[in-house]
Amino acid sequence: MNPFLFKPSTHLTFDTVASVRKAVYKQVVTHADSAFVLDLSEVVHCDSAGLALLIEVKKLCRQQGKSLNVVGVSSNIHALAEFCGVNDILKTNQA
Repeated sequence: MNPFLFKPSTHLTFDTVASVRKAVYKQVVTHADSAFVLDLSEVVHCDSAGLALLIEVKKLCRQQGKSLNVVGVSSNIHALAEFCGVNDILKTNQA
């Protein structure tokens, strides 16, 4: 099977994370694909709530037996994740 690609909107912030979370959870749970690709290439702003969502998605994929590949990560998101000590969430996670 081909991996399923999910591309969130331009902001992963406290204001948007609830709606993005709902959409991501639905996609991860309902698609039979064993791989989930989270494409952050269009995300221009991410805060700590967005990072928390990435941690949740990684955990959900693990629980569902799916691999997670996070692609299109900007240098700003990398820097924030490193600053917060959670840069491991941006690494590929094999199921």
